[in-house]
Amino acid sequence: MADNKQIAQQVLAAVGGKENVVSVTHCMTRLRFVLKDQTVPAKNGITRVKGVIGVNQQGDQYQVIIGNSVANVYKELVALGVSNEGAAAGPKKKENPVTVALDFIAGCMTPLFTAIIAGGLIKVLLVVFGPTLLGVMSSTGDTYILMNALGDAPFYFLPVLVAITAAKKLNCNAFLAATVSAMLLYPDLITLLGGDTPTYLFGVIPVMHGSYSSSIIPAMLATILLKYVEILVDKFTPDWSKNFLKPLLILLITAPITLCLLAPLGLMIGNVLQVVINAVYGFAPWLAMLILGAAMPFLVMTGMHWAFVPACLLSLASPGYEMMMLPAMLCSNTAQAGATLGVAFKVKDKEMRQMAFPAGISALLAGVTEPAMYGVTLRLRKPMIAACIAGAVGGVLAGIFQLAGYAFATPCLTALVQFIAPDGGSNFLFACVIFAVVLVLSFVLSFIMTPAAAGTEEEEAPVMEPAPAAAPQVEGRMEIEAPIRGQVIPLSEVKDQTFASGVLGEGYAIVPSEGKVYAPFDGKCENLIDSLHAMGLVSDNGVEMLIHVGLETVALKGAPFTPHIKTGDSFKKGDLLLEFDIDAIKAAGYETQTPVIVTNAEDVGGVTVEGTKLIIGG
Repeated sequence: MADNKQIAQQVLAAVGGKENVVSVTHCMTRLRFVLKDQTVPAKNGITRVKGVIGVNQQGDQYQVIIGNSVANVYKELVALGVSNEGAAAGPKKKENPVTVALDFIAGCMTPLFTAIIAGGLIKVLLVVFGPTLLGVMSSTGDTYILMNALGDAPFYFLPVLVAITAAKKLNCNAFLAATVSAMLLYPDLITLLGGDTPTYLFGVIPVMHGSYSSSIIPAMLATILLKYVEILVDKFTPDWSKNFLKPLLILLITAPITLCLLAPLGLMIGNVLQVVINAVYGFAPWLAMLILGAAMPFLVMTGMHWAFVPACLLSLASPGYEMMMLPAMLCSNTAQAGATLGVAFKVKDKEMRQMAFPAGISALLAGVTEPAMYGVTLRLRKPMIAACIAGAVGGVLAGIFQLAGYAFATPCLTALVQFIAPDGGSNFLFACVIFAVVLVLSFVLSFIMTPAAAGTEEEEAPVMEPAPAAAPQVEGRMEIEAPIRGQVIPLSEVKDQTFASGVLGEGYAIVPSEGKVYAPFDGKCENLIDSLHAMGLVSDNGVEMLIHVGLETVALKGAPFTPHIKTGDSFKKGDLLLEFDIDAIKAAGYETQTPVIVTNAEDVGGVTVEGTKLIIGG
């Protein structure tokens, strides 16, 4: 197995070194990078690192999928000096509001899962063992009350926990955010808002009655408000008063708005979500669960499953059970486990079997499906089809039996106890039947549909990668003239570790004396970056070249660049491709060193430098 430190070093080099990393966090299977320049990472370089399963770009995050050992790799990254704080990122492209919202919810909820899962399973264990355990626990005894409090705590104080993670996500004061949300749980306030007498702030502003324990959305909205109030107050408070006046003003502004407007709004949003979900489920439970059971792998891959998390937790708080997300994830996770194990028993390729067995066991016992999806089922395609079919069948059964989950945990074999109902009944039996049916069906379908030769070198394709280009047809020696006039320097002298290390390919850099990029060969523009500072070219005979004008120039947002081609255009050797203003780049404080790199050097016979020329093969 690959060394975690070595994985961390190689991944860090491929994403541009720590100079290109704003911050990094991790969830259960993925490293989640926020990068200054998202054009830098070499996906092929990352996916070839032993121990890396795949990559995915979601919103402003560049995600590297590691699997169960992600926490250890993350620790090694932090030890290498990578920031694990939510520092302010560099310039960002405009994003879809849905993507932004889901990314925010994910950032708030992911760090809390360990506490939520532990608390939920403690509650389940209290149900499983009943009111007595070894003669020392009763529902009114001290031990039972203490253990029940431990199980309830992560849910009851969820607004405070969410406020802390939201503040870290938004890079604002976590303690002030926690204070505002803790106010909503203050005993006297709960009593006041639980009575029949109308409540007014300052005697005139009505305060809506309601309970905010176990809520999520009010805390998120309050923290978003606090972020902007903090910025506003910071602008107007003198330096000498910031230590005492700034936090006071932030609380005095944020708390009343939260109490009178945002917290009730959050409750209403939560109630609307509940109504919508109940309506969908009530129309045809078997149909809703069929679709959700089959689609869940793709919801997880795109991050859309986060939309169900707040509603799921609200349902667990009241009425005390959840009938869509948890049953659907039980079907989906079990199907991924069965399909992956079917591959492990069918294929002859040793490397694929070594990947499939632990990935299948991880999905089966821990509900962690990313290694199975990205490393096996999605990669080989037919096992994914088998898993979706089995997940759909399980969803139909879950809808017919009206299966419900009673605790938040990642559904899997070891967490089946989450389907034990406090009042008994057949719910747990239904869960066991569905689990068995889905596991066997997905295993059998995958075993039948997967060719024994699957996983061999010819069939493999990096997950989430573009289709491989046609094999280069370079014959003999090929000379490529410098595309820019100026001083040629070795890559090792470039003031950027990503280029200097050679991880992106072989070539040189040019310190330009003229702000023009000319076509170095006959070919096509495969990709012109939106910020215009970098382009990927491919010659008619398959040589792939990256020209990156300046270092960190993505921050200039295209201002000093004038393109004469666009993505997809063909060109002839000597054509003017791009103009750039050298003085403007220098005036903005950026380096003009321009790496010129052959990114598929290994495929074209290697690259050597002769003066201002790149020599291919020969």
